[in-house]
Amino acid sequence: MPSYVVVGASRGLGYEWLHNLSADKANVVIGLARTPAAVDHKLAKDEISNVHIVQADMIDHKSLVVAAGQVAELTKGSVDYLIVNGAYINYKTLGITPMAFMGNEYGLREEMKQYLDVNVIGVMFVINAFLPLIRQSAIKKITVLSSEMGDAGFVEKAKISSNVAYGASKAVLNMVVLKYSIELKNEGIIVLALSPGLINTMLEPPSREQLAGFLPIMKEFQNLYPNFRGPITAAESVALQKRVIEKVTITDSGESRSVYERASSLKDIR
Repeated sequence: MPSYVVVGASRGLGYEWLHNLSADKANVVIGLARTPAAVDHKLAKDEISNVHIVQADMIDHKSLVVAAGQVAELTKGSVDYLIVNGAYINYKTLGITPMAFMGNEYGLREEMKQYLDVNVIGVMFVINAFLPLIRQSAIKKITVLSSEMGDAGFVEKAKISSNVAYGASKAVLNMVVLKYSIELKNEGIIVLALSPGLINTMLEPPSREQLAGFLPIMKEFQNLYPNFRGPITAAESVALQKRVIEKVTITDSGESRSVYERASSLKDIR
C-alpha cells in the first residue's frame, strides 16, 4: 500500500494527481489544501471516496507540521512519495521583462517576495515538515514540480526575457532541490525537480500579450523535444510525471527533469 502526499491539491495538476492515484484502491492518497471543504466537495462530485484531504498552507510552517502529524496517523508513520505541486504564479505579470519594472520598484520587490515565499521557502517548509515521514519509508521519493523557465539554457535559447520573478524562483528552487539531494543522498532519499510540461492551467483565457509571450516558449519546446505537439492536459502530464518518478533512482537525485524527456512518441503522451 504505497502512500502519496500531494501538496497543493485543490485544482489543476494537484487535483489531477488525486484523481489519478485514487484509481488504484491500494494507494493511500492524501492531498494538502488551504481549504479542504472545497476539495472534499469536488471529490464527492467526482465520486472519489478514497482520498484524504488535510488542511495546510505552504507558507505556514506550523500548519505543515500539524498536517504531517495528521498524515502520520493515516499512513502509520511513513510517506513513500511526497509530491510538492503547490506554487505561486501571477499570469498578469508573466509578460513583464526586467526593464519594465523601472519606476515600479515597490512592485518588483513585492513580486519577488511573493514568488520566493511560496515557490522556494514554502517548498522547504513542506520538505522539512514531512522529512521524518519520508525517512520511515522504503521508497523515499520527494518530487518538486519545477519549470523550464528556471533552466538557464532553455531560457537563453528561447530568448525569453519575460517570466522574470517566476523563472527566478524556479531557478532558485532547482538549486534548493540539488542541496537537499546532496544532504540526503546517504540516507537513500531521492529528491527530484520535475517540469510537468507545457500545460494550460489558467482559469481565464490568455490575453493577446500573453499568447504572444507563449510563442517563443512553444517554439523552443519543439526544438528541444521533437515529439512536442503543443500543450498537454493535466491528466496527460500526471501520467508522464508518474512514469518519471517511478523510474528515478538515487543516482538521479538532485536532477532537474522534464516529462518530455521520457516521451519517445505521441503515444507516450496520449
